[in-house]
Amino acid sequence: MLQSTVAVRGGGEYNGAMKFLGILLPIIIIATLVIIGIGVGMYFEKKRREALEKVAADLGLEFFPQGIPGLLGMLQGFALFNTGRRHSATNTIRGVTDDVELAIFDLTYTTGSGKHSHTHRQTVIRFASSRLNLPDFTVSPEGFFHKIVKLFGVKDINFAEDPGFSSSFLLQGAGEAEIRQLFGPGLREWFSQRKGITAAGRGNQLFFFRAGQRVNPDKIPGLLEEGFQFFKLVAMPASEEMPPSS
Repeated sequence: MLQSTVAVRGGGEYNGAMKFLGILLPIIIIATLVIIGIGVGMYFEKKRREALEKVAADLGLEFFPQGIPGLLGMLQGFALFNTGRRHSATNTIRGVTDDVELAIFDLTYTTGSGKHSHTHRQTVIRFASSRLNLPDFTVSPEGFFHKIVKLFGVKDINFAEDPGFSSSFLLQGAGEAEIRQLFGPGLREWFSQRKGITAAGRGNQLFFFRAGQRVNPDKIPGLLEEGFQFFKLVAMPASEEMPPSS
């Protein structure tokens, strides 16, 4: 009888240990995978930062891995950058001339919460210049969702003479007449040839990016060239500089 009792007790302890191990093992596996994932992410972020620093040096520009103080504040007031929370602007490449200040940076923010949270990352170009005197506008690719909300009164500035542009992009802002004047045939054609661009402007500031896309470091020179094409299309010639609109 004693042997049977000991055997039962031993078997119960064994089963209890196995049950505990069965609970603990998945937790250990998940924790290990999370740690590995964080480590891999940190490694690739480090490689990206180093590559961007080299690109900046090759272009003769400054590099600020933690971003420029006040840069996030410059985004405030632009509806495009009011989405989400925990915004950060890092890996900033910066250049300054007599009349243009350029910044290329990684913008990161979070939407949703809990299991439904999502981190968004995209490379943004910002221009600030005395040659810019822009109306307050935003332009972004027009998707199915935008077509639906337009049925409920969301404003979209369309061009009857350019249905291709109007069906591809959602153009909004204050001062429709000024926006129509800015978006002449040349600028509309430029956008139509580059699907996926989102842009915003007001006063002496101009931004553009492709939502949800971080540009590879080796593509930064091409992005910079594209950015200056956009800038030249909306900027005044140096001889026509005006004070920026308030």
